[in-house]
Amino acid sequence: MILTDGNIDSKKIDKLIGKALKFNWKNRRVVGGVGMFLSSFENKTSSSEKLKVNSKCNLEIRGKGLLLHSNFSGKRSLVPIVKADILEIKLIRGEEKINPIPFSPMWILLKLGFSVLQSRYLGLTKQQYSIESMEMSLKTDSYEMVFNANGFLFERQEAFLECLDLGDRLAIIKGFSN
Repeated sequence: MILTDGNIDSKKIDKLIGKALKFNWKNRRVVGGVGMFLSSFENKTSSSEKLKVNSKCNLEIRGKGLLLHSNFSGKRSLVPIVKADILEIKLIRGEEKINPIPFSPMWILLKLGFSVLQSRYLGLTKQQYSIESMEMSLKTDSYEMVFNANGFLFERQEAFLECLDLGDRLAIIKGFSN
């Protein structure tokens, strides 16, 4: 079921996938995913409902599932996804290239033992650090979707997906670094 601006009913969504989770400062659980772009969408049901490719999308954790928010040219669509209907979520990290220039801030931090995740922001040029875009595929009983996003957002999306407790239905593939 894809809800568009004209037929969005919050009571129906709450009944299907539960209420929106509130952010808890004590356990700091992630409640929303990063912004992504839809690169493919397949509706497995006989319905002709579709989401537009290149829509800006993000996922929100609900009590009994996920709510996919989609926006294309100001037209909003929502897709409630029941947790039990999720067959597989696959998150693929883009290829990472690390080539720090000697005595640059990034090189110094790496030599001091800082992680690449921290020191990559002090790379002076794109030749020092680059990462390809990440890809996420989501397969449910009714839909198959593929999303792309900036590779720098991989760790945030990984933390978000791990909060879902999907077990072996979640596959995280970390790309190769050089």
